[in-house]
Amino acid sequence: GYWDDSDYNQPNQPVVGVSWNDAVAYARWLGKRLPTEAEWEYAARGGLSGKKYPWGDSISTSQANYGRNVGKPVPVGSYPANGYGLYDMAGNVWEWCSDWYDENYYSNSPVNNPQGPSTGEQRVLRGGSGLFNSFTLRVAYRDVDLPSLTTGDCGFRCVSGF
Repeated sequence: GYWDDSDYNQPNQPVVGVSWNDAVAYARWLGKRLPTEAEWEYAARGGLSGKKYPWGDSISTSQANYGRNVGKPVPVGSYPANGYGLYDMAGNVWEWCSDWYDENYYSNSPVNNPQGPSTGEQRVLRGGSGLFNSFTLRVAYRDVDLPSLTTGDCGFRCVSGF
């Protein structure tokens, strides 16, 4: 539905309108995978500890696409990178993670490199989007949806290695 829409098909915009299932298939085709939720949060923090956002505790529209300030996804890299050189870890589009969602998983998970629950009904989305308020852009914020969801503000990023 977004292929012929100029709000979503411009060069360097994130790919949107893909389900979790589609994102996993594409990542595997590339020899990559979706990040676990823990990997995503670690990467989003960019080396900072205890901060709300990938760059610190305050937020402005010069740091991320959120709150309908643009109204569509912007090209990747339109805002400054975090401490690890990663762009758009907050705002622009939600990002699918490999994990099933369990509200209480982290209260009983391994401390190091938790892989997420082995079953569930919904998958984890992280990072917020340009359509949501700044609260959802916090690096600790977790959202969920059905793996079949396809919207104009859900995308993904791949990580190398299995």
